Amino acid sequence: MTDSLSAFQQAISAFGDRLGDIRLAPLAIALALHLLSLLVRSGVWCGILRAAFPERAVPVRSAVWSYLAGVGANAVAPLRGGDVVRIYTIHRELGDVSIATIVSTLVAEAMFGGVVVVGIAAAAVGMGWLPPVLSLPDAHAFELSLVVRHALAAGVVIGVILIAGGLTAEWAAHHVIGFWRHITAGFRILRSPGHFARVVAAPQLLDWALRIGVAYYLLAAFGIHPALRYAMLVVVIDSISTALPFTPGGAGAQQGLLVFALSGIAGGGQILAFSVGAQAVMLAFNLLLGLIACFALFGHMRIRSLAPSV
Repeated sequence: MTDSLSAFQQAISAFGDRLGDIRLAPLAIALALHLLSLLVRSGVWCGILRAAFPERAVPVRSAVWSYLAGVGANAVAPLRGGDVVRIYTIHRELGDVSIATIVSTLVAEAMFGGVVVVGIAAAAVGMGWLPPVLSLPDAHAFELSLVVRHALAAGVVIGVILIAGGLTAEWAAHHVIGFWRHITAGFRILRSPGHFARVVAAPQLLDWALRIGVAYYLLAAFGIHPALRYAMLVVVIDSISTALPFTPGGAGAQQGLLVFALSGIAGGGQILAFSVGAQAVMLAFNLLLGLIACFALFGHMRIRSLAPSV
């Protein structure tokens, strides 16, 4: 963890030195593409919710505001705290629906995205754009280095978790009335391949293209030569660093990985300035969107006042 924190501190210092060099036009384009990406993702989730609750009307507005509220919460909360906000807000909007089903819709939403990012990462490794995973301990990213250096132990832990999860689910299916039915309802969209392709797969492919576009223009905004190759690397690294979200937005791990992967195209100081600057801009933008969403949902932006009603 010391390596991740050290990389993050160096990145903050480098960003402060290069703050005046940010190009506003490509930065504005990146933010516009990011907003469009979030709207596409919230539309996908709305489609999954509608399939999970066919007897309920799921307004696009409710799904969009709930999704953005969760995005804003993730900007400040580690361990995917924004997902809890999404679950709470959409449950509040839809009324008396199963929370277990809402949780499973989040899993259904993430499944295809996981396949896409693995495909992008595999393509990047295959073309020599990204080092193999076995080289990741040298990236000074605590979260990933720990897993890679102790791969056997990590595999055992993951296996135990999966087995325990399966046994728990089986026990619940037999002892909790309707539990399994509620869980599987969230995956109902998977039963129709055509519907899944239209509502989930095609929009998510568009979303990943938009994410690459965001990375492309962020590179340009911070003075690093923009190219499809480097934009794809940024997207893959962002996905890897947030997959183990011990810090908000994967701060620390992301800086170490970016310096490791992009060292051939810019100096370490410039890459660090880009990594912390781009992450800070996106986190601030996401937080702003989250506050706007909270105002739209609750009539105010006072997050603390929601706690007693949760």
